[in-house]
Amino acid sequence: MFMRLKVAATAALIAVGSQAIAEVEPVTLQFAHIYNTEDHWGQVAEAFKAEVEAQSNGMISVNISPSGTTGDWPQSIEGLQIGTNQIVLQSVGALDRYGAIAGIEAFPYLIRDLDHFNAVYFGPVGGELFAEIEKQTGFHLLGAAYRGARHLSANRSAATLEELEGLRLRVPPLKMYRETWENLGASPVPMGFSEVYTSLEKGLIDGQENPLEVIRNASLYEVQNYVMETGHVIGAMTLIFNGSYFAGLPEETQAILTNAAAKVMQDFSTRMVTTEQELRTDLIEKGMEFVPVDMPAFRDALSDYAQREFPELHPWVTKIQAVD
Repeated sequence: MFMRLKVAATAALIAVGSQAIAEVEPVTLQFAHIYNTEDHWGQVAEAFKAEVEAQSNGMISVNISPSGTTGDWPQSIEGLQIGTNQIVLQSVGALDRYGAIAGIEAFPYLIRDLDHFNAVYFGPVGGELFAEIEKQTGFHLLGAAYRGARHLSANRSAATLEELEGLRLRVPPLKMYRETWENLGASPVPMGFSEVYTSLEKGLIDGQENPLEVIRNASLYEVQNYVMETGHVIGAMTLIFNGSYFAGLPEETQAILTNAAAKVMQDFSTRMVTTEQELRTDLIEKGMEFVPVDMPAFRDALSDYAQREFPELHPWVTKIQAVD
């Protein structure tokens, strides 16, 4: 009797699942990102494509344009607005040019570790944050993946605030990064990443800051000697949609995209922890020296940063820091 009931229940679930899949309307989604297909984030895109197409039984097709083939990340996000892209893989903070709230992703020393990251981005506060980002920017975000901690690399050691003073440091062209390093005493130079290697090689800048994966994949070890273990940002990558476009998709399609994003982004967050250790070993073997920094001094220099430089973000900083 038990086995007959179990078989009947399984058949019913299959029938319901098949009916749900049958209700999914066919659609092809253009997915743009700037990463090489073999890199960690290129693999995230491929995994998301596979998950979506499997869950929808091929009714939802994802067409990936990797390696910036449709433009750099600002151009890719602009493509969401004009409809040439439907999905872009990029950091949450990349949207701060559209709304100040998105810049909180790059707020220094806000996320403590991976456990705190998961508690924030996959808990109630993360849901509230993404809703506020969509309200301000018009972009709908799905999932969050641990990007790896950002560290400072330079052609000289800068383990203290005194040694950091005046360091010509490339930063992304985003307000949060620029003002963070100004407050720490460096001389930030906003610059597109495509210019970084040559600028370091020619001595136009002294350093840059990024996760270890970027330092390795961009071969910055060829023009940089030191990695300062600042860990100043534990960032989040996300899947970005035009909010109006996403809202116009059928509910079944929205559900599949949302579930696939949560699964894939959490899986690759876990993988990044292992990848970071492998990257550190690889960079040491390539001749880079890892330098511990005066972390209390770095944190103290930014202790009243939110209230002073970003008063509109201060309530969110307090809310995120309070998450256990």
